[in-house]
Amino acid sequence: MSKCCVITGKKALRGNLVSHANNKTNCFFLPNVRKIRLTSRILGRTVTFMVSARGLRTLDKYGGLDAYLQKRTKRRLHEELHPLKRALMKKIESAAIVS
Repeated sequence: MSKCCVITGKKALRGNLVSHANNKTNCFFLPNVRKIRLTSRILGRTVTFMVSARGLRTLDKYGGLDAYLQKRTKRRLHEELHPLKRALMKKIESAAIVS
């Protein structure tokens, strides 16, 4: 699993460390990602994804994983979240039809 956030899309960047003598050394700058278990209340299950600290703040801003998936368009979601959004929307539609 690569070091890439599924919420923000942050991934490793390549650059140079430059010394005072202007010597350049290759370096990778890795994002602050952790393997996090997120709970979907509507689906009633937990899912595990690599999420950055900024991604957790984004989820808090939207009000949780379910609200984030409902508000974001499929085009703007990471491909790992597409099946989860599809299942969530089916569950919401079936609940709306019953009531």
